[in-house]
Amino acid sequence: MRLRSRALLAVTAGVLALSFVNLSSASAAPGYVRMDRALLHIDIADPKAGQCYSGLGEGTEITNFTTGTILLFPDKNCTARVFEPLDAGESRTANVGSFLPLD
Repeated sequence: MRLRSRALLAVTAGVLALSFVNLSSASAAPGYVRMDRALLHIDIADPKAGQCYSGLGEGTEITNFTTGTILLFPDKNCTARVFEPLDAGESRTANVGSFLPLD
């Protein structure tokens, strides 16, 4: 009986630990990211950390109104080896093929 209750406790603890990992990986950066290019204007509210978002390409003015840092990529799938960090509250004009929120 004692061994069975310890095993049940270990399994329960493992399930709880995994559920907290899933919650933290799906977290969103509060706020929004604004992109402007010519007549196109896009706001992405509460972008999820680790999720790649499409940009508007060359000449995009992007502003990070979240509480975290985002990475700007020139390609469409956040995989280029060249990227630029954009901290909370910062804005710049760049070639934004995609962006990735870090936190």
